[in-house]
Amino acid sequence: MATLYRKYRPQLFKDIIGQDHIVKTLQKALENDRLAHAYLFCGPRGVGKTTIARILAKAANCLDAKNRPCGKCKNCLAIAQGKFIDLIEIDAASNRGIDEIRDLRDKIQFAPNIGKYRVYIIDEVHMLTREAFNALLKTLEEPPAHTIFIFATTEIHKVPETVISRCQRFDFHLGKSALVEKSIKQIAKSEKFKLSDDVLRLIVKASGGSYRDAQSLLDQLSPYLAKGEITLAEALKILNLAALEQLIEFIDILKSNDQKKAISYLQNLRERGVDFAEFVNMLIAKVREELIEKIQAGDDLSWHQITLHRLIAAALESKSSPIDTLPLELAVLDICEGEGGEDIKQESKPQQDAPSKISEIPKDDLAEDKKIESKLDFKEEKKEPAKTDQKKLTQISADQRKAIIETIATKNKTFGSLLETTEWILEGDRLVILAGFNFHKDKIMEKKNYSTLKSEVENAMNCEVDLICKIKGKEDIAEDIGSVFF
Repeated sequence: MATLYRKYRPQLFKDIIGQDHIVKTLQKALENDRLAHAYLFCGPRGVGKTTIARILAKAANCLDAKNRPCGKCKNCLAIAQGKFIDLIEIDAASNRGIDEIRDLRDKIQFAPNIGKYRVYIIDEVHMLTREAFNALLKTLEEPPAHTIFIFATTEIHKVPETVISRCQRFDFHLGKSALVEKSIKQIAKSEKFKLSDDVLRLIVKASGGSYRDAQSLLDQLSPYLAKGEITLAEALKILNLAALEQLIEFIDILKSNDQKKAISYLQNLRERGVDFAEFVNMLIAKVREELIEKIQAGDDLSWHQITLHRLIAAALESKSSPIDTLPLELAVLDICEGEGGEDIKQESKPQQDAPSKISEIPKDDLAEDKKIESKLDFKEEKKEPAKTDQKKLTQISADQRKAIIETIATKNKTFGSLLETTEWILEGDRLVILAGFNFHKDKIMEKKNYSTLKSEVENAMNCEVDLICKIKGKEDIAEDIGSVFF
């Protein structure tokens, strides 16, 4: 019995979902009898590159002059059955050498046996060796009139520019969730599967926009769906998507700020042989997904934003770390304690002396500003910059701001990442830090963070600085939302 993705593979242009920009262009070329000699189909796996290549081969050799491909003539039927000798499909992964390409180059000189065109579909063309590509160039430049090349690749950056420039390039897109869901519903209906909404959403999400992957996942569940509906938990186990459950569970632990439980969870994953590099990437993708949902809902983004900055840093650090799990473990400690790597026992205690609202800090004149230190209960750490006079801050450039944040980030990456999301303006001779949320403002105004920031600004600007933090207006936040990830 054929697998679902083969059974329901589109046979005509009208059956293609989600690649309208490509289908319309090819149909116009067919109508005007302006087929190119070489096409390059590039894009993610499972989005229809090889399927459209076969449909194009049908259309080029279809015997119906008005409706190409008709799907009914002997040539169309032969191609659908894999019996058309003028359609040659080559897997470049296993036929990547110069000898195979030389053999191909010699054979294309012969006229087609049955159809109008001899069509060569070379899948994963980026796998060809450099010598093989060079051997192919001359043929691509001056191909026989009866030959059409269709190259497919998931890694366009590995294809030489000399080859790309000799082809008509088409970029395929991942399927939108609604389109993937629609295709799966149609198959489930045809197969009379009892598919719940939860399991349907799981298949769509796990497919990542690949139609073929979605159909393969549905095929894996088909023995159970044919007999009756299955639960989401059962589907997760059958599809071996326990990693998704692990991610959701681990994110919940991070949000609970339970450092001990989070580290224990990571140790358990390590004992089970989980690939931590892949786990971090999946974790970043999941938190990003939640962030986008919160952007759309207009919810607070602070936790997700800071967590993503820290996880991305951990992913980069793990590549050079002597212990691959250490950067993630340190990131987890930082995320759970809401700080940037200070002593856990000391910093995990609630800080009673930090103000929760900026309105508690007088800011009307310089005398009142000095009450900030008493409000924040600063210790007498007189790390004063060298100042010949008591000059005030009169300007601060974008480059100076960037340098200050980079210096702070070397000591406290989480705090540095937070400051990158803020805006700095001068009100008179006072530096105002505009934060997006109360959570950000509270972190900036915490004793240690505020002291570090003030000290670094004064050292960089070589003058005394009056520094306060405010919350951005809604109009400012709306402008910044779009830059969070896009």
